[in-house]
Amino acid sequence: MMKLKKNGFYLLMLMMLLLLSACSKDEAKTTASAENGGVIPLKVGIQKNAALTNAWIAESVGIYEEHGLDVKLIEFKSGSESINAQRSGSVDIILSAPGTAMVANESGFDLVSIAQNEIAQAEGPDTASVQVLADSNIESLKDLEGKKVAIYDSRNQLVLGLKKIIEESGADVDKVEFVEVPFSSMGDALKNNQVDAISLVDPYTTQLVSEGTTKVISWNYVESIPEQPVGAWYARSKFVEENPEAVSRFYDAISASIEYMLADEERAKKHIVDFTGVDEKLITDMPQIAWSNEFNKDVWQQIVDMYVEAGELKQKHEATEYFSQYVTETLK
Repeated sequence: MMKLKKNGFYLLMLMMLLLLSACSKDEAKTTASAENGGVIPLKVGIQKNAALTNAWIAESVGIYEEHGLDVKLIEFKSGSESINAQRSGSVDIILSAPGTAMVANESGFDLVSIAQNEIAQAEGPDTASVQVLADSNIESLKDLEGKKVAIYDSRNQLVLGLKKIIEESGADVDKVEFVEVPFSSMGDALKNNQVDAISLVDPYTTQLVSEGTTKVISWNYVESIPEQPVGAWYARSKFVEENPEAVSRFYDAISASIEYMLADEERAKKHIVDFTGVDEKLITDMPQIAWSNEFNKDVWQQIVDMYVEAGELKQKHEATEYFSQYVTETLK
């Protein structure tokens, strides 16, 4: 069996625990504001990546204000920074890949999704790709058997999907060596022949494709579960129960922010550049992010089943277990 590093996963679990340690005084203030029909304060954790530009721009263009929210965005640049920040504060809402939250719940957390933010594309090109050097003799996932593949985290949704489709290709996934490498270092690791293939996401996917030194052998999100949710907003069950109006307003605000970003692709890319600081030329070449707040419980169920089959979830679950009541009521 493969020996995989798990430090990144456990750090994420600890980070999520601290992120969800909200002070009761702040929760009481939120509840009181909602009951009085006034503006509701919310603390929302955010990271500086392209897919979260909508949550950032919602503050800049007044979307939160229009929905009666006073949102404080708390930016985390790294896991260690977020942990230190949360020792003296609280966050009401965070963003997570659904699979990570599912595993966290089996470990004793009580997270429920209150909104969705991003899904994979229905077909490639997509944010997630598996790439090899342009002159490599690796042509498909089946050729990865006996090879070394760089991944970001051994237990996340991206990698579990990759393992699934490697197995479906006919390769023995236990004969693939996975090594954890930061996304920002994967290109160099590949070019220096430290690994044979890399599994990465945008903007790194587009950056390497634009250079012409690599080739894509798989759009792994798309090929494992097309249009799967890759980013959703979560809060604790207790917070959701005590603050239904805040949850409702946040859901509507995220929907409005997504509509704003999708309405004008050129404008959206300018906002991404402003938010992330990524080179404008790179963002111009990047496919539009598949922002979506429309839940598809069947697709969510496929993620659950994938995690169960991989042994990361110890028992079968229904996808709706991970939805807040407000989300359940929005399902068609």
